[in-house]
Amino acid sequence: MIPTCGTFILFIRHGERAPLPPEDPYADVDLTPAGYAGVAALARKLEGSISWAATSPFRRCRVTARAFGFDPEDDTRLGRHGPWIDCPEAAGREFAARGTEGIVRAQIAGMKLTGIRGPEAALPLLLAAGLDRASRGSGVCVTHDAVLMPAIAALTGEQFHQTWLQPLDGFALVLEGGARFCLFRGCRYAVAT
Repeated sequence: MIPTCGTFILFIRHGERAPLPPEDPYADVDLTPAGYAGVAALARKLEGSISWAATSPFRRCRVTARAFGFDPEDDTRLGRHGPWIDCPEAAGREFAARGTEGIVRAQIAGMKLTGIRGPEAALPLLLAAGLDRASRGSGVCVTHDAVLMPAIAALTGEQFHQTWLQPLDGFALVLEGGARFCLFRGCRYAVAT
């Protein structure tokens, strides 16, 4: 997923987190010890390549972003409420009825959901969280599985059948000249400019 040329923006899921308490699926939990170790390893691999870090305001995302050596910049396009949520109250009812996995799977299947933007509106918001900073060089945007999976599906056609996005997984948006492409699991996909 790590490009070797051009300016790039990594859109990644936070490191492995502590379990969410059943009574609060939106809890602001920390990373596990394995999560801290994984983030440190990725930061070492990218040392000298990253010029900035933007993040969802959740602790697990901020801690992940901080590992890259920058004070992370909170960006609500990356979480709480993120690019997909159009109406928090209506979307909250959808999440209560379907759960996070149900929402993500429905989005990937192309279903219209109340209070939730479709990819034609949400994807530009997500990508802008990185593109707005690209003049400063390559960087990392740390967000959540529920933000990234529908975006990856829209960009690449990946359906995530029987799978889920792992911690620190995601995609790279690469800027080469006037072209943009998405790099996901070794494959390159054109991104409309």
